[in-house]
Amino acid sequence: MTQTRSEADAASPERPTRRPLSDAVDALAAPFADPGLRRPVIVGFVGAIVTVVFGAVTRPAGSLTLLYPLSGRSLPPAENIVTVLIAMCGVGMMLAAWIAVFREVRRRFHADDAVRTRSAVAVWVLWSLPFVFGPALFSRDIFSYSGQGEMVSRGYDPYTLGVRVLGQGNAYLNLVDPIWRGTPCPYGPFWLWLSSTVASVTGHQPLVTVLLFRLIAIASIAVSVWCLIRLSRHYGGDTATVLVLAVCNPLTIFHAISGAHNEALMMALLLLGMVLAVEGYLVPGVVACALAASIKIPAFAAVVFLGWAAAGPMASLARRVWSTIWVSAVGLVVVAVTSVVSGLGFGWISAIQGAGGSRSLLAPARAFGIAARDLSGWLGVPLWDADVKQVTTLLGLGLAAALSAAVLVRTKDRVPFVSLGLALLLVSLLGPALYPWYVLPAFAIMSLTLRESRMWLIIVLSVVGCLVILPSGAGVLHRIGGAGPWVIPVLVVAGGIIWYRRSRLGGGTGPGAAASTGVVEVG
Repeated sequence: MTQTRSEADAASPERPTRRPLSDAVDALAAPFADPGLRRPVIVGFVGAIVTVVFGAVTRPAGSLTLLYPLSGRSLPPAENIVTVLIAMCGVGMMLAAWIAVFREVRRRFHADDAVRTRSAVAVWVLWSLPFVFGPALFSRDIFSYSGQGEMVSRGYDPYTLGVRVLGQGNAYLNLVDPIWRGTPCPYGPFWLWLSSTVASVTGHQPLVTVLLFRLIAIASIAVSVWCLIRLSRHYGGDTATVLVLAVCNPLTIFHAISGAHNEALMMALLLLGMVLAVEGYLVPGVVACALAASIKIPAFAAVVFLGWAAAGPMASLARRVWSTIWVSAVGLVVVAVTSVVSGLGFGWISAIQGAGGSRSLLAPARAFGIAARDLSGWLGVPLWDADVKQVTTLLGLGLAAALSAAVLVRTKDRVPFVSLGLALLLVSLLGPALYPWYVLPAFAIMSLTLRESRMWLIIVLSVVGCLVILPSGAGVLHRIGGAGPWVIPVLVVAGGIIWYRRSRLGGGTGPGAAASTGVVEVG
């Protein structure tokens, strides 16, 4: 007796029908179905909309955006105290919501009721959406990337010339901040090769070029999310905590999504290199990290670290040194090949020296130098600014190198990559130039930490980073005039005093704080 098709279908087990769109909607709705996350997620989303809407009218003229693409025109700048304050209220709402989400995630983790990974990813997507379709806020570097890519695509040397060489009236030049139009490019050959490719494939259309850079940044953060999930699961950490600290962080959304900084791609390559290394593909991992260093040279610290860690946790010093040497050699070969194949050569190494330190009042080395110069002038001993800058740069880089080496040698973390994140943070903070987006790769790597104190370090520094740059891209420290250079030294000294007093009184900032979470992490 034969069965009809309908009878056979009825007799067979029911097969679930895959509904990708429905699944995606369910995933985005996950935080709203969670009573502990619902309110802060809504507050953060509203804050994102407020920041984008009111930040859009404070941006400089010429900042093309999906919101106002008609005829390539943009809204006239309408920056005033009211619009700026409202936009910064949106920033404050996002920061408050982010901290609330973090506290809820940690509370649930300690209560053995961990927040699901999909909920953390949904928070990132929801808070990022307004910025995906909004203008480039908090910085105009995306327009510099476009202009530099146009230069390379037309055969100009970006390491000796600025985008001004494109000529007055050029559509790319008009978008670039006037401060940087005559400055040679400080980025590595891999980034400039990519930038020139973007300019070429978009038909040399500025708006399309800018939008493609935004897509590259979004894709880079998506790759970073995937890598962080794999690394967190590899080391047995709380994935929701890692994602909230790294990608739900408003600092990441403001500067990697909205500003589309090349730190987004740099972050993705570093994390991808780590995933490859822990899964047994060391050389491909080194190649990925070396490509990150071909965007910005501090990323080469990851290559050195991979070499040190590749020797194994119980390796002798001699074996670690040998492992570091040969892995670093592989990384240097990758950087050299990239420089040659791109056709750009090695001019980027010398161009790094002119990278924006004169306007970077956030850099402690630069701020202390300006403060010392002012103080010596008041005492009747005038100092040349160029000499002060040279001395503070050498001191800062020397201290960063010494501290990073100490972190490397003492690496004993259960999650060893956290030490790499700390080293990258030291290099960023003590370098001659510092902007909030410089620390994004360091924070992403440090988010794998098991120490509550390091988690709060990320939060505190992120809050500061979000508040010192206005949506228009203007720096708050520059806006407050002569007192600006003194803010960072005062904060550094005050922070040092607080840390010293807490450590002397046995506060919760030392290794004992990690023990209270049930996991001890040393190094």
